[in-house]
Amino acid sequence: MILQCLAALIVAVWILVSPVRFPFFQADRSAWILAGLILALPIIQLVPLPPVIWQGLPGRELERASLALVGAQDSWRPLSMAPQRTLASLLVLLPAVAVLLMVASLQRGGRALLIAIIAAMALLGLLAGAAQMAGGSEGPFRFYGPDVGWLLGFQANHNSAADVLLIAMVAATALIRDYSELRKHARTASRLTRPYRLSLAAGTCLLFAVGVVLTASRAGIFLLPLALMGVLAIVWPWLRFNRRTLVISGLAVTVLLVISGWIIANNAVVERVISRFVFGGEFRPELWRDSLFALQQYFPFGAGIGAFVPVFLAAERLEVVGASFPNRAHNDFLEFGVEAGVFGAMVLAAITAILIRLIVKGWKSPPAGSRAQLVFSITTLALIALHSQVDYPLRSMSLAFIAAACTGLLLPVPGGGEPKGEHD
Repeated sequence: MILQCLAALIVAVWILVSPVRFPFFQADRSAWILAGLILALPIIQLVPLPPVIWQGLPGRELERASLALVGAQDSWRPLSMAPQRTLASLLVLLPAVAVLLMVASLQRGGRALLIAIIAAMALLGLLAGAAQMAGGSEGPFRFYGPDVGWLLGFQANHNSAADVLLIAMVAATALIRDYSELRKHARTASRLTRPYRLSLAAGTCLLFAVGVVLTASRAGIFLLPLALMGVLAIVWPWLRFNRRTLVISGLAVTVLLVISGWIIANNAVVERVISRFVFGGEFRPELWRDSLFALQQYFPFGAGIGAFVPVFLAAERLEVVGASFPNRAHNDFLEFGVEAGVFGAMVLAAITAILIRLIVKGWKSPPAGSRAQLVFSITTLALIALHSQVDYPLRSMSLAFIAAACTGLLLPVPGGGEPKGEHD
């Protein structure tokens, strides 16, 4: 509620101080289509239905029998089996949709500033994480109480922390590239020559990569190569592949591997991280099995956005019930299928098609004239989508905002005011 009220205040201030009377209307039409697709499903699921319709929906036998105990079986009910949770989910989506529309209305400079803010906040989170590691599980920087001692930064769990740092690797590199291109476009000399730019990008990537490892997120560590591919795509025009460069690069990689091996062999924290890669007793497959059963029970209409927990608890097998509370399916696509059914799949397919069209169009003519911003957006959305296969990154509001912002970055700037920057 605090976040939603703060977001509403920020939007109100943005509208008041904007030189344009209706800044939201500056966003590209695709932004409004995406916003409508995101909000339409929970709104439709909250519409009351007559008893002859909702009683015939799959999985409603227990609900109908329960309401019959109080004589309310013939009342009008929405498609969602947990309307309060669906309404809460709708309210949570509103700030993310606002971010999407706000970013889509920005020019190149504003978009570059946004990427700088993402990188800067991730860096502050990394510094807070270093204080967490130094202060132990009871230190003052453990914002969410004592834990097992992993680096969390400002996030509530280590998987979200790893995602933020992976995204920051690409954001920092995109910022360096954008700075160089804007200076070149303005025909002003930059002190950041090509070797300095490469060194700065490599240093920030190494810093954030170490942070990812210290989060002990297995998915985050597995996704490191994808983030590095995004970084490589951004700095590719600066690379010169001659014999001298290859020799120096080979020596640098060798030294880095030797140092890394020494750290691994002499660091208890790293040894604990490595011990995480023992997959015996992994409980996720059991969650997926019961989630798939719940999906089949409520197919094709779904149980309602936000209704996963109550319907999952009813579908969970007794032999796997334990002391822990299964609050998520640990697979956002599977959980979305339980909640939204075939209509959710259709909405997801439509959003994916729009994003692919924007990416293909943007690769030929980058939004805001910046290929670095385009690569940053593509890499970030790919990181979140892949991590969603085994976790729930979009349930973190910071990551949901970043995903919405990256979607906005894929859209053309208002009025087609794209400077003729360096596109290669």
